[in-house]
Amino acid sequence: MTEAKEKLRIDKYLWSIRLFKTRSQAADACDNGKVKLQGNSVKASRAVNVGEEYEVKTEARKWAIQITGLLY
Repeated sequence: MTEAKEKLRIDKYLWSIRLFKTRSQAADACDNGKVKLQGNSVKASRAVNVGEEYEVKTEARKWAIQITGLLY
């Protein structure tokens, strides 16, 4: 399996797995420090990689997300 040349942004990924209703809500969560990788806040433009684990806080709950595959 070859790796895709395109990068998938964390805001787009969180929206595509439906943790947020809109991509702008996902980007706002990143901007407000509600999305973390290894305890550090990430920017909405950060590219996700398979195997990474993120902590995501939404209005409803706190999620622990592990990237097992990329969606395009």
